[in-house]
Amino acid sequence: MGFFTQLYETFGALEDPGFWQEAYMNFYRAWFEADRWKQYFQGLGTTIQVTVMALLIGVVLGVVVAMIRTAHDQQRPGQHNPLLGITNLICKVYVTIIRGTPMMVQLLIMGLVIFASNRNKTLIGALSLGINSGAYVAEIIRGGLMSLDPG
Repeated sequence: MGFFTQLYETFGALEDPGFWQEAYMNFYRAWFEADRWKQYFQGLGTTIQVTVMALLIGVVLGVVVAMIRTAHDQQRPGQHNPLLGITNLICKVYVTIIRGTPMMVQLLIMGLVIFASNRNKTLIGALSLGINSGAYVAEIIRGGLMSLDPG
């Protein structure tokens, strides 16, 4: 890394650096000064962790909600299960509210209101994104199941 540091110092000593020298100095400051590259890779690891957790939560929640909603819609006439009707109503409200509000608002509500005292922001982010993803996955799966003929 000595060569890159020496090049940075050489360009910094110039009275009027050109476009590419200035771009190199900005890149060096952003990545290598104070070992910032470690922070970038730590953030990348956190992003992957949140993505995997949210994906798992979203798929599981989406499949459960889609099965409940599909089972309710495919009941025989005159044979309605009241417990299934209540859970279907809860699932319908969940999907409508979550799909109808912006994801950033959901993240802010979860992080600053519901889990305000919790310090594990990674888990809060994964849970919020998983709940958001679950509503969309539920509608995708339900749409696919309802598109099939009953026979």
